[in-house]
Order: sequence, then C-alpha cells, then structure tokens
Amino acid sequence: MQIREARRGDAAAVASLARTAWHAAYGDFLSAEAIDATVDAWYDPSELRRDISGDGTFLVADADTASHGDEQESAVSAADSDDAGDASLVGFGHARYSSGVGNVVLRRLYVHPDEWGCGVGTALLGELARRFRADGHSRLSAVVLAENDVGLSFYDSHAFEEIGRQTTSFAGEEHDECIVAASLADLTDLGPV
Repeated sequence: MQIREARRGDAAAVASLARTAWHAAYGDFLSAEAIDATVDAWYDPSELRRDISGDGTFLVADADTASHGDEQESAVSAADSDDAGDASLVGFGHARYSSGVGNVVLRRLYVHPDEWGCGVGTALLGELARRFRADGHSRLSAVVLAENDVGLSFYDSHAFEEIGRQTTSFAGEEHDECIVAASLADLTDLGPV
C-alpha cells in the first residue's frame, strides 16, 4: 500500500469508494436512498476535484502497486487529468485546519470494506497527523455518526475521546453524531512512516 497526495483524476474513484464504504458502514441504519443521495451531493467528482486542489490535505491509499510495474508509471500522467480514475484506491482521508473550530478537522476518512482491519485507515490517519503536526497544529477532531460502530471503534482505538454530541439529518431522519478529538502527538506514530 502507498499513501500519496490525491490528484484531481482520483475524484471518480474516491466517489465510488465513498459509495461502497457508506453502504457498508451506514446501511444498517440509513436507507440506501439516503446514502446514495448524500454521496451524490457530498462526493460529486467536480466538488471533489476542488477539495483535492483546495485547502487542507487530501490523501489516498493505493493498493499494493508492485505488481502493476510499468502500467503504474504510465498511468501517473493520466491520473492528473479530470477524467482518469484509479481502481486501485482502497482508502482516502481529507483534513484541514478550521479557524472556527480551532483545530484540524478530519472531514473524511473512508476505507474499502474489504480492507477494514488491515491498517489502511490507521496509515492514512497517521500520515495526516504527521503532516499537520509538522505544520504546528496540535489537535484533530472528527464527527462520527453515533450508530456507526465501525467508526466509533476505530477512533476509540486511536486515543480519540468524545468531546460533544450534535444532531444531523439524512433524508428527513435525525441521527446523533459524536464529536471526537485526539492530540496529533498521539497519532504521529500510526501507520507506515
């Protein structure tokens, strides 16, 4: 697995991965229609391209590319275009500093369900932490649906503590969200360095 900066050409693959991960993580308590509508709105490839090029850090995890050899080399220039996709993506993470919150906010961290428990999310989280800590930041927060046992377990296992709750709405249904936070210093040793 390789962690790298996302490229604009990754947008379609990120959107596809988000849809798969959302259905697996939230399918027990959100309808398929609510998931698809949310992913369509939040992961529109044109919006993702702006996020990838914008403020913050947007990372992706590529599956082991050692077997792709020269194919991978030739695909690099194509992956920078808006239309290129990368089916080897197994995860992504996006964070940026929020002056309104006063710390770095993890906006997105998703891994393909086939890779859950394999260290992909941990590696992405660790790399994001190292980059933001190097920039002088000290804290990272995230919002996770209270019914998302996979997400809550992940954050709990990485020294995040619940610091608050709020309510959000999906397709007209209200759901509780947990606001969790951790020290970046506690996260910098996660995953490959």
